[in-house]
Amino acid sequence: MFGRTLIIGGGEIDLMFCREYLAKCEINTIVCADSGLDIAFQLGLPVNYAMGDFDSVSKEILLQYENQEAEDSQKIRLVRYPAEKDATDMHLVLDWVVDRLPSEILILGATGRRLDHFLANVNILMKPLSYGIPAYIIDPHNRIYLLDHSHIFRREEMFGNYISLIPFTEEVSAVYLRGFKYELEGRNFTLGESIGVSNELAEKKDAALLEFGEGVLIAIESRD
Repeated sequence: MFGRTLIIGGGEIDLMFCREYLAKCEINTIVCADSGLDIAFQLGLPVNYAMGDFDSVSKEILLQYENQEAEDSQKIRLVRYPAEKDATDMHLVLDWVVDRLPSEILILGATGRRLDHFLANVNILMKPLSYGIPAYIIDPHNRIYLLDHSHIFRREEMFGNYISLIPFTEEVSAVYLRGFKYELEGRNFTLGESIGVSNELAEKKDAALLEFGEGVLIAIESRD
């Protein structure tokens, strides 16, 4: 059983944030996407699997993991992909992890300066969503995930004070927001609108309810 699985990508990483965040999480399996292996090494994490062409991984660090794999195959498994392929390293790793049915997926190193990779990383969250597996992209300021059904936001569990809801499909029908600072009653969200950006829980409310009909929303919990 993979249980709660951490995927580390090659995007921008704040090491201090990662240490603080992971100290609060119980992780069962750690999988690195290519240069995420460098980050895991810096964090001193016990990596279970690493996948990619490894062209952007430090040669010294890669050699250490290769030696570890040779000495004890139970410690880490390195899976190599060709440099030229039809999917990103993160996509290949996420697909592989989802097929092993983890209970939850946390993804670090999936945001940064390359907006093309970031948008692709949000897009590929559709696979775990289709399997009913919670999957979150996390950086120091945001927790990003997809929703295809109603959801309760509990203040004590939120990543930040701000909640943004953005349509991922062409339309998200009959959106109801209750317990929020800005409430809605059956509003359709369509591509090209920004009505769902930067909401908050209503003052003195410990939880808020999102309900909607058809469609998929991008949910972003943010902090400054």
